[in-house]
Amino acid sequence: MIKNIIITGGNGQDAKILAKIIKSYNIYFVVNNRVRKKFKNLYYRKIDLFNFKKTFKFIKSTNPVGIIHLASKNETAENKKLNFQTHYKKNFLMTKNLLDSIIKINYKIKFIFAGSSQMFGNKRGVVSEKNQFKGNCHYSNYKIDSYNLIQKFRKKFKLNASTLILFNHDSVYRNKNFLLPRIVKYLKENNLTKLNEIYNENIMGDFSHAEDICEAIYKVIKLKKLPNKIILSSNKFTYINDLILYGFKKLRIKRLFKQKIKKNKKLLLGNNSFAKKRLNWKIKKSSFIAFKEILKNY
Repeated sequence: MIKNIIITGGNGQDAKILAKIIKSYNIYFVVNNRVRKKFKNLYYRKIDLFNFKKTFKFIKSTNPVGIIHLASKNETAENKKLNFQTHYKKNFLMTKNLLDSIIKINYKIKFIFAGSSQMFGNKRGVVSEKNQFKGNCHYSNYKIDSYNLIQKFRKKFKLNASTLILFNHDSVYRNKNFLLPRIVKYLKENNLTKLNEIYNENIMGDFSHAEDICEAIYKVIKLKKLPNKIILSSNKFTYINDLILYGFKKLRIKRLFKQKIKKNKKLLLGNNSFAKKRLNWKIKKSSFIAFKEILKNY
């Protein structure tokens, strides 16, 4: 009998890539909006994860070997004015309902929680699994508090759960509101005003190709004993201005601004050495490749 895996956030980038990678399981995507899609070994379900009874009933009926919890809202990316009540509590409630359901049904169900590099707050430099978390917004606090709840369940019930600390990662499936797709959009529109604004921000950080990150997620779910937490990152800087300049050259757009790219090494960088060793995992693609793919397929 083919075993089941539940993935929340089924309409997101990572879920779509995982569906291509995961071949030996039935996959149940949990989504917000109603869908009627059905593919071989892939099923969409509209489940209200804010409702414990509905969450419990769904998990019990599917009897999964694992749950990959990707769904959440990031108010810092959508609207900085959204309040604590709207997002923090709802995001945290989803995690709690999933965990409470697992304990009541079968505490041996594997649980993977998608953490974020934002959990390190304003810290700069290279970070590893040994570094302490320090939130600086509702979103990062939700992630940290979910991690602490998972820790409590690991200790109390010996829950087989792991928090994956995900750094930036992109692909052609990335939502168009995110940075790289927005840059491509402005390039295609020849919107030099918006491109100049981004260029002047001099953005740089630890960016990866989403396919590499999702491959690591799949490797985690296959482990017999899940690690407490694990950083998934490229462990190198990407300079966004380099991508913008590449886009200008590729599309033969005349650049109106001539500022030099300032290289800043005092930024957050994820040490992925533990992931490489524990998962027998390596980086195969770069964020630059992801950008070129988005540019080609936009």
